Amino acid sequence: MTSPNIRLFEPPTGLEEPYGAKTRIGLISLSTDIAIERDFGHMVPDDRMGLYTTRIRLDWPNTDETFLALADRIPDAASVLVPNIRLDAIVFGCTTASTLIGTERVEALVQSRRPGVKVTNPARAAVEALKALAAKRIVLVTPYTVQMTGNVVRFFEKNGIELVSVTCTGHDTDENIGRVPAEAFIDATMSAERKGADAVFVSCTATKALDIIDELETHVGLPVVTSNQAAFWHAARLGGWSEPIAGYGALMSKPLHLSNRQAAE
Repeated sequence: MTSPNIRLFEPPTGLEEPYGAKTRIGLISLSTDIAIERDFGHMVPDDRMGLYTTRIRLDWPNTDETFLALADRIPDAASVLVPNIRLDAIVFGCTTASTLIGTERVEALVQSRRPGVKVTNPARAAVEALKALAAKRIVLVTPYTVQMTGNVVRFFEKNGIELVSVTCTGHDTDENIGRVPAEAFIDATMSAERKGADAVFVSCTATKALDIIDELETHVGLPVVTSNQAAFWHAARLGGWSEPIAGYGALMSKPLHLSNRQAAE
């Protein structure tokens, strides 16, 4: 049998931009996280935005030690995010690890392999989101243990955010965190002290909280911020995206342009 000749075909219009011509976001996802890629994918509005993901190993259960160990792995994870393609922002996808490692150090570790790229994480993004919503006093709901929740409490307090109440569900693995029903975050918030609160923050990238943001906002009459929503919002805007994205709460429902100062940070 004779093999056919292989014909070389060149598109008459030449090459065009790959997906994400306007804004390209890189995501460093925990090896154990079963929600963040799904959530980010749902929030991508159209093919003008590109999302590119890699994984970083997290040992279990979730402890200060296992989260702190991620710091040494961040540079290599950043280096394999589409290394030959422009990225406008990179998200390190862990709220608690960012509070422990430190948001400035996370940025430096990513930029050690991707110089010049803008960097965010859910902890830093949550603070920026709450500032954008003029929220200084919050209701905090987490799926973590009491000890892990304390790390988030201290981070917010250090950044000038007052905690009206704090509720946690007591889990120490992403698998179990991902099994908490979305409605549980509604119930936990509705049963929490909310008097004087400006917003609700639901922590952790592995939760099912994204899809109930609008519903929860309707119930409590307050803006609701989640780890994945905030991280995506902040990365998108660092990357030059300014259009609203419907279906994910007040934070994303209208154009929220970054100030010149925020864009430069």
